[in-house]
Amino acid sequence: MKIPSHKPVSGRGLLGALHRRVLRRLWREGGMSRLELSRRLGLRPNDAGRLAGALLAMGVLREGPAKPSTGGRPRVPLEIDPERRHVLGLAVEPGKVAARRVSLLGEPAGEPCELPANDAAQVVAATRRHLRRLVDDRTLLIGVSVTGFVDPDGRKILLSSALPDSPAVSLAPVYRAAGSLPVLLENDMHALAARWAMTRGAAASEDVVLALLGDGRVGAAMLIGGRPNRGCAIGANELGHVRFFADTERCYCGHKGCLERICSSRFLRGLDRRNRAGLIERARRMDADDRALRVVLDHLGMGLANVVNFVRPSRLVLAGPLAACAAFRAALAESMRGSLLP
Repeated sequence: MKIPSHKPVSGRGLLGALHRRVLRRLWREGGMSRLELSRRLGLRPNDAGRLAGALLAMGVLREGPAKPSTGGRPRVPLEIDPERRHVLGLAVEPGKVAARRVSLLGEPAGEPCELPANDAAQVVAATRRHLRRLVDDRTLLIGVSVTGFVDPDGRKILLSSALPDSPAVSLAPVYRAAGSLPVLLENDMHALAARWAMTRGAAASEDVVLALLGDGRVGAAMLIGGRPNRGCAIGANELGHVRFFADTERCYCGHKGCLERICSSRFLRGLDRRNRAGLIERARRMDADDRALRVVLDHLGMGLANVVNFVRPSRLVLAGPLAACAAFRAALAESMRGSLLP
């Protein structure tokens, strides 16, 4: 395979496909020499060397201490550099836009920052303020995650729980503010799945369903062969918008009966008007006599069981505030078992 030579660059351009293959390999397997890298990727040694040289010049890779050799020159391992560059992560969520610098190993590289944002204009303004404050010469790229449906090609938020009453929101001003830095616009669950895959070392042979369970928030993403499955749509794998015959408030997607509307304090209190405690508080207690909570739990268990029956994943991973409630999680697993195929 012929690889064109690379000039040192500032990192303000998108990484090419081969650069990303190098980074994925080093992320999964740790440091390796140029020769080892060429063998793993099926490249000629000179081509692997040129790729490595470009990534070293960008500050994405660094050379580790030389390894002892039984003959010839000691081999110098290449590893991802967690110090010279960072990614700026922005999260558009209900009521706010959060921001944080993250190292190329996925670790926090600064303090988190939040700005209030309750409508489209405030979301755009808050995002631009974060860019002015946090972007510097070490920023490699900007990642923007959104709860809901996005159009990366059109640079738009189409539907989002962060902006339930808004039509499509153009993020063109954000892209202009980023200048020549690449901006990756992504659904929040796809972003979470990518991070989980990189930090937990998901095996390429495994198909994994990752479900995020919160109060009024149910999301899911699939990892196929260790990588997020984007499909042909512009949202995640929308478990939260699986619909049941339940009299809920209207979801931001325009429908009633969505699972994330069922899995909410508002729906729970509508079932039991005498108990004003929220969903998370009641899930922590997991009172066996709490019939309203049992209705929510059984709907959630049926939704998850349907996903498992349809997808047949190697693993189902539960995350989020509800999944952190041990007794609720155990009851949810028991509810699912009754609906699972062998």
